[in-house]
Amino acid sequence: MEKQNNSEIAYSGTSIAKNTLYNLLGYGIPLIFAVILIPPLVRGLGDERFGILNLAWIIIGYFSLFDLGIGRGLTKITAEKIGLNQKEVIPRLFWTSLLLMLSFSFFIAIILIFLIPYLVNNVFSISENIQSETIETFYALALAIPIVSTTAGLRGVLEAYQKFKIISIIRVLLGTLTFLGPLVFLILTNSLFWIVVFLIIIRIMIWVLYLFQCFKVNPGIKKEIKFDFVFIKPVLKFSIWITIANIVGPIILYSDRFLIGALISAAAITYYATPYEVITKLLLISGALSGVLFPIFSSSFYHDINISKKIFLRGVKFIFLILFPLVFLISMFSHEFMQLWLGKKFALSSSLVLQFLSVGIFMNGISSIPDNFFQGIGKPRIPAIIMLIELPVYIFIMWYSIELGGINGAAITYMCAATINAIVMYCVAYDLFHYKFDSDFNILTILITIITLIIPFIISAIYLKIIVAIIFLLIFNFISWKYFLSVEEKIFIISKIKVKFN
Repeated sequence: MEKQNNSEIAYSGTSIAKNTLYNLLGYGIPLIFAVILIPPLVRGLGDERFGILNLAWIIIGYFSLFDLGIGRGLTKITAEKIGLNQKEVIPRLFWTSLLLMLSFSFFIAIILIFLIPYLVNNVFSISENIQSETIETFYALALAIPIVSTTAGLRGVLEAYQKFKIISIIRVLLGTLTFLGPLVFLILTNSLFWIVVFLIIIRIMIWVLYLFQCFKVNPGIKKEIKFDFVFIKPVLKFSIWITIANIVGPIILYSDRFLIGALISAAAITYYATPYEVITKLLLISGALSGVLFPIFSSSFYHDINISKKIFLRGVKFIFLILFPLVFLISMFSHEFMQLWLGKKFALSSSLVLQFLSVGIFMNGISSIPDNFFQGIGKPRIPAIIMLIELPVYIFIMWYSIELGGINGAAITYMCAATINAIVMYCVAYDLFHYKFDSDFNILTILITIITLIIPFIISAIYLKIIVAIIFLLIFNFISWKYFLSVEEKIFIISKIKVKFN
């Protein structure tokens, strides 16, 4: 695709590749810090306190979704205004949207403040000696809701302007301090309250950085602080289904850990959430690409549906080719990885969890393309309705699975739910838009994929694991190059390799 002449947004292949790389770095560098810093955090805080800190990370992340979906809506609508050369209306759109987000987030904060004592004392299985400290910690988190939620809106404007490099730098700063800050504070105190206060201060700094960058891309935002309620309807029209997805999605996503805390203990969360925090970082690969493709879907679908289809199928293919071997290797060596990283106790308790979760993450990764496609073409109600249907069934089965099988039961349920969700999303894409794979991605390929993902569960000898892994990589690379990559893609890859070595 060529760069649009009437827009500041570049849709060329080079710009997509660069922006995807920026997104990968923005998520990937904090992952390195997480892998290095989580073990000393677990040792310094202890199992229960680290479990509560993990809940705090979850809650802070969930707060960013209390933006009424306006952050996502701003990305789409602002990009459209840029393309139409109507940048003068963006400041009013910006401040009106920010007011909406602030109003709703304050309302949520007040409700949560009244619920915190009940949640800590009656819902979570938290030791009495740290219940008071946990309540104070959650109060601090509640007060941070307006800052965290409005950050999504600020970032949405920068995404509309394709400022992924700036966003990546800020994400690296935030992700690094999220793990490094608590570790530094352990030198002074192991109080969860002060650790979380520090995390909130970091979020305030990030908010200010995003705001100044918004001023930079559109100086009118700083000069014209004006609310125009005419923009409420178009923003909410797109955002209402995003809001539903943003509320229901994280409930599905985080319910496993909350149910583990309620049905087992806060310490059990650690043995489940620690491998979860690592394996979910693989989603940065699919998220980096689908996040860049979101405005492209929005632009191309109504102009040339064939371009949209080509981008859709190619996106799925490359996410599969990248994620599948990584998930296979992580699942194959899950026990060895957990033992090397956190010791024998964690390996015995969490290696099987890591295997089930890795398969679930693979399914979530490949379903990110249809999810972003539906949102990008202005039909966010499709994934939202799917999640609404899945929610009660998932919660019930997750509850039963945890009572029956503990954290392993939770991981199996997560894997099965992610698989079903991916199947449903692709069936809907095919039914409504006739988006289907070509002959290279046929039923035989799917069956071979399923069989291959089962292999790590039945092999235990380390030497056999190494042999199987080597054979798998050789065969997978050969098949990928010969059958999955098009001539155009092969030429592109070869040209990049030649440039690198010349």
